[in-house]
Amino acid sequence: MNTDALNMDFLRPLLPLPLWQKVVALAVILIVIIVGYFFLGWQPLQQNIERQQAQVEQQRVILKKNEKLAQDLPRKRAEFAKLEIQLKVALNMLPKKSQIPNLLESVTWAGRDSGLEFSTFRPKGESAKQIYAEVPVDISVKGTYRQLLTFLKRVGEMSRIVAIKNLHITQGAAGNLVVKGNVITYRFIEKDAGKKQKGRKRK
Repeated sequence: MNTDALNMDFLRPLLPLPLWQKVVALAVILIVIIVGYFFLGWQPLQQNIERQQAQVEQQRVILKKNEKLAQDLPRKRAEFAKLEIQLKVALNMLPKKSQIPNLLESVTWAGRDSGLEFSTFRPKGESAKQIYAEVPVDISVKGTYRQLLTFLKRVGEMSRIVAIKNLHITQGAAGNLVVKGNVITYRFIEKDAGKKQKGRKRK
């Protein structure tokens, strides 16, 4: 059966009808075909095209961001390398736990070499932070103003971080000063040591 025969069979019921009815029937059939094509063919196709266009636009935005990140990558790497060096320098200024006694001894030596007389040098409990711990020491010394300045200068020139805080100065005998305060140094918290301690506690 060819196409012409099919078309004729489809239109055969319309042949006996008057002309105006044939025109109306053909118009209705045409409208049904157009509406069916719109909802079943054209509209889904347009929606699919819009979805594809949205995905393409999204991928284009992602591509632009990635291209921008790729262009900025050398600068970011350089900044990271610089920060890494600065971190290493900062960590080198924080002594490890095993180095604390020698550091505190260096502080007392700086004081005595400056001419100060220590009457109190009492380490206190550590105060743990994120990657470092504060190691405070109560001190009480006697000496002249010049000797105190020399001591503070030498402590400030140490390779490790040592801070002198909460100084309370009073006039002593023979023109000497009585100075009380805190020497605070900071030690690096070794992560491996922390893990070992946790492991021992679990056992």
